[in-house]
Amino acid sequence: MTVLERLDEIYAIAQHRAAYSPEEDAAHELVARWMREAGLEVSHDEAGNLFGTRGAARVWTGSHLDSVPTAGRFDGALGVVAAIEAASRLRDTPLAVVAFRAEETGPMGSKKITSVPDAYLELHIEQGPVLANLGEPLGVVTAIAGQARGRKVFEGRADHAGTTPMDARADALVEAARFILHVRGCAVPGTVATVGAIEVEPNATNVVPAKVTVAVDARSADGALLDSLIEKIGFDVQWKSDPVLMGDAFAAVLPDAPRLVSGAGHDAMFVPNSSMLFVRSLNGGVSHHPDELSSADDIALAVDALTTALARLAQ
Repeated sequence: MTVLERLDEIYAIAQHRAAYSPEEDAAHELVARWMREAGLEVSHDEAGNLFGTRGAARVWTGSHLDSVPTAGRFDGALGVVAAIEAASRLRDTPLAVVAFRAEETGPMGSKKITSVPDAYLELHIEQGPVLANLGEPLGVVTAIAGQARGRKVFEGRADHAGTTPMDARADALVEAARFILHVRGCAVPGTVATVGAIEVEPNATNVVPAKVTVAVDARSADGALLDSLIEKIGFDVQWKSDPVLMGDAFAAVLPDAPRLVSGAGHDAMFVPNSSMLFVRSLNGGVSHHPDELSSADDIALAVDALTTALARLAQ
């Protein structure tokens, strides 16, 4: 069975495989069968993470099987299926294939890892257009961006939308709109900043908004730039992660491949000694969408690189 055929089987279970849902359970059961067919011994940890192990494995590879409601076939699942293919080729090599639980909600599964492997390798679609724009099939990830999420609250006064003169209004949404443009203007090269959600109260067509809460997402692979961005924007940070540098396991086998920073979070952030490889995303780099796509040729190159890296590390 090919990598793409396995991805189709996982996708056929359900497009949305929510964390710890029956659909995610079914995907784990299917992958566990494939692990056994690849000569791996199947086990689970307390978080529900699935392991397929051969020998005294100190090298791990894999990704996640849960998905967002609008998911495509490749995000997460490609890394697991590619890992099984690599393990099938390396029948005499001690290694472990892992399918983490609940990456899209935290991640929850990889945060529970307590054992420390010598290396963890994760193959993933890029989820962006950089490699496609460069005309390159693969990219080595150098770092995963740190993230800060929080909110900004604007207080105004609810008034009648038809009878209150414009110069007499305290419109919280107008102030919030100015702030949204401010957030966009704060992002310098090497950073991104987004307002992705707005709550308006009382949220009525004929009432001047009295209170507006906006959600802010700020990211950078440079810790100093991230801190500067947070200060420049000026918002209440409710959650923050630091940037995580990736290892050079893939750089060693792909010395000429482009180097990329991942703006999205991944399980590799939470597993020690991680290295990541991106596969070119097509269709404009769209992800978390049914049009998500990577080519069979690019995936084949990625599996070859993963297999070579695993073999080198497991010697």
